[in-house]
Amino acid sequence: MNKNIFIVASGTGGHVIPAKNISEILISHDYKITWIGTISGIENKLITDKEVQMKYIKSSGIRGKSFRKLMEGILNLIISFFQSLILIYKEKPLFILGFGGYITVSISIAAFIMGVPVYAHESNSIAGTSNKINNFFSRKTFQTFPRTFSESKKIILSGNPIRDSFNNITNPQVKYTLDRETLNVLVFGGSQGSKFFNQNIPKCLSQFSNKFKITHITGLENREGVKKIYNVNQMDANVLDFSFDMETLYDWSDIIISRSGSMTVSEICKAGRTPILVPFLYATDNHQYFNAKYLKDNDAAIIIEESDNFSEELEKNLTNLYSNQLLLSKLAINGKNLFPDDSSAIILGNIPELNEKFNNTTSKK
Repeated sequence: MNKNIFIVASGTGGHVIPAKNISEILISHDYKITWIGTISGIENKLITDKEVQMKYIKSSGIRGKSFRKLMEGILNLIISFFQSLILIYKEKPLFILGFGGYITVSISIAAFIMGVPVYAHESNSIAGTSNKINNFFSRKTFQTFPRTFSESKKIILSGNPIRDSFNNITNPQVKYTLDRETLNVLVFGGSQGSKFFNQNIPKCLSQFSNKFKITHITGLENREGVKKIYNVNQMDANVLDFSFDMETLYDWSDIIISRSGSMTVSEICKAGRTPILVPFLYATDNHQYFNAKYLKDNDAAIIIEESDNFSEELEKNLTNLYSNQLLLSKLAINGKNLFPDDSSAIILGNIPELNEKFNNTTSKK
């Protein structure tokens, strides 16, 4: 039996991390993974498993680009289509599973033409342009949020694939049992950090004296500057440039202040922690706002948008959460129950080309 599978993901952690989590499960079941990415993509840093075979095709953005970049994107799309045909012919994958982004379009079309099954996963609440196209060619499309795509038999609510290690994080019913004098606050702005967070949040948190313990992830090369701001404001914060141990930080935290990328909100909900979400203003189609809104509409998060009164709003909401720790618990527990608990099993269990049973748990969603 052919056990070679193409995983297609590049560009951002929101595409690559869920793809990585799925690929690890497939490898554990003795499947061969060929990862289709780009030479400069973040996947080259995140994918360290030597069992994964990396292959590269041309890919670059088209939407919102200058005329030169638009022409370059169209040319790369054409080149990558022929690169994809050659790769599929040589490697003969069992199926292709794409996780959005421009890189997935050419290979989805090529696979469809060559009769290779195509499956797509959309991580955001607003479908990207690429997955709107991929959905025409896919046998099944997995969505993280309800109603991202119009209802049909091939649209499956799966959530985002998350590492099994998140199952070891302390349950919110245990975490938020008693009111505490000191709460743990985790601040991070995604894998690259956030300039807005680094400039605005430390001074705001300094208003709370000993009420909060703080861990702030700044992004590369920003640690010393942020550490200095905390020191000037007499706050003893744990300032990191990056962390490879987010599960431990999620477990430690009571409140998380973060952006609202799809993997971030999925992991926060899986961990069962209370988020204050600050959507990135320039996210495509404003998808970070709509990701956050889904949590807020289900009483699982607080949203504070970037504005001139951001610090005032943040201080007000932190004061409320500190004084009303019952609300803290409610938001966390609601989030814990918001997404399917077995996303990887749902995805893999709905791909008939796989001969194993992946439904290790029973989803309530």
